[in-house]
Amino acid sequence: MSQFVAKIAVLLCLAAVLLFGAQALAESPRLFSPDSADAQTDHSENTPRPSILISDSGKNITEMNYTLYTPYLSFGFAGVNIGEAVRFRAPRDGWQLRYIVILGWSGFNTSTKTIPPDGNFLLEVRDNSTKLLYKFADTQNYYFASPDRPVVAAIEVPPIKLTGDFYVTFYDRGNMFIGAELGNGTGNSYFVANGQLLPAELKTPDNETVKVNWLIRAIGE
Repeated sequence: MSQFVAKIAVLLCLAAVLLFGAQALAESPRLFSPDSADAQTDHSENTPRPSILISDSGKNITEMNYTLYTPYLSFGFAGVNIGEAVRFRAPRDGWQLRYIVILGWSGFNTSTKTIPPDGNFLLEVRDNSTKLLYKFADTQNYYFASPDRPVVAAIEVPPIKLTGDFYVTFYDRGNMFIGAELGNGTGNSYFVANGQLLPAELKTPDNETVKVNWLIRAIGE
């Protein structure tokens, strides 16, 4: 395992712990199983130092007031074309994005004891002027299937050099849910509809409007 890959692997473990607590590591071995011995003994000054970018409150998921959400719940069929976007800021010019970490869930039919049929999601990375830099589509069940709870998924992207603000947008297509932190809104989460960024706000059962943070984080170096 290379020095940088080892460090990234440890950081993915840390991202899982930050989002979902230590239990996430035990329940997501496919996503988080680094060679920790190699990673922990590597202290080379010449190796790039990976970092986690957080635009939500930064709390552990076990301490958050959060819900699972898809725009399909609010907008019906039109919601399949509405994305959940998060704005990040690269810590330095030329910082490279390597992974997107998302809290999500495909759902589970408790009557038939089955996961939903495969559907697709779309992931986009755009710069501060919303120019498309990268997009990726895959089946939701490969990353987010679980019989009883949300999972933390790490989606690898090719190295993307970024400067200043950038946006990660996730289109769940009504095929799954992503985590939405209620309250503690940082102003960095948006709906994307017809190319427009709109503040991410949801209605509570008491009909109050609250700002939300999509539980999406970025890892790079």
